[in-house]
Amino acid sequence: MNPKIEILMATYNGEKYIKEQIDSIINQTYKNWELLIRDDGSKDKTIKILREYQKRDVRIKLLEDNKGNLGFVKNFEELLKNSYENFVMFSDQDDYWIENKLEIYNNELNKLSKDELKQPLLLHSNSFVCNENLKIIRKKFINSKIALQYKGNSCFFVYTVQGSTILMNKELINIGLPFLKNVTLHDRYFHLLSEFFGKRIFVDKSLMKYRQHNSNKIGVKRNIIKKILRKKYFDEKDRRLIIEIKKKYRNKLTESKKILIEQYLEVTDKKINRIIRIIKGFKFNMNLKKRLFMLLKG
Repeated sequence: MNPKIEILMATYNGEKYIKEQIDSIINQTYKNWELLIRDDGSKDKTIKILREYQKRDVRIKLLEDNKGNLGFVKNFEELLKNSYENFVMFSDQDDYWIENKLEIYNNELNKLSKDELKQPLLLHSNSFVCNENLKIIRKKFINSKIALQYKGNSCFFVYTVQGSTILMNKELINIGLPFLKNVTLHDRYFHLLSEFFGKRIFVDKSLMKYRQHNSNKIGVKRNIIKKILRKKYFDEKDRRLIIEIKKKYRNKLTESKKILIEQYLEVTDKKINRIIRIIKGFKFNMNLKKRLFMLLKG
């Protein structure tokens, strides 16, 4: 099986790094791909660069509309609405893909049975953390030990899926569209959906150079989620999203998933006695720092 893989790239004022990222996609050893790009109202030369690439390679397509600036989450949602291949990947504008990234992903797909490929599927990998010149400063962005856990409950308190490493199938996309109102990070949203309704596979290899620079929307040093989680043991926005998923998909969730979500909601409900929450919290994979915040700050 060598399916066409559709890559979705959301751009905004990306002239400084976007050529390197598109070139890294063009230079992939796996050639059966298509790149669909939507720009979110750039004020620099991004659109000009994209149109030049579109002329050079028929696999590169620019989605042009008059919907204006949507923000990066809604931009990816718009791209997903216009995607049509069975396997879809996300790409940021400022990273750099290792040349065999797509080949390795396709090899992983070929290990799966027909039944596994028909269920909602999310495949993701690790990445190198790099400076703005793509010099590696950390060999892994994701904690591999946690990411390799499957069918557990680590997804509730740990973020292990990086958006620009995701490959999804249509079955998962169809569950996720349209985005729920509490989606603030598209990668977190599909991470949760894959854990609740399908299968998540982690490839324990760094297959992308994750560039860190002053314009990063979300980065290692300025990670919004980590900043929030340093202050308390759970994210309120994440909790609201999980509640919304529970309400919308109550007929799709298995009883075991419903129970797990209810337990999470109890552990994160500050109306419940703190000691009770701490005791219930031991059912979940949670690092020591978060347990201490639960103890000290409730």
